[in-house]
Amino acid sequence: MGFEDVASKSFVAVQAHVHWVYCAYILLHAPPRGFPEGMESLAEKQHQMAQIISKREKVRMLQILTQIGGPERCRTELKRALQEH
Repeated sequence: MGFEDVASKSFVAVQAHVHWVYCAYILLHAPPRGFPEGMESLAEKQHQMAQIISKREKVRMLQILTQIGGPERCRTELKRALQEH
């Protein structure tokens, strides 16, 4: 979980890092709703999370499209995203 790479100069920083490691451990072993039981591989968990995030973005765009002025808002958002990349 990265603890062996800690290069902190203060005890408070090491203590904070330990807390973050515990948080990461808990998140890896207590997945959110929608995850199948028994999923052990980190790669599988990352793939499942990417699918959930992708699905949420699609739902958000559909909600915007159904609102008044939604298509124009979508165009504006897409143009802004394309300009950033």
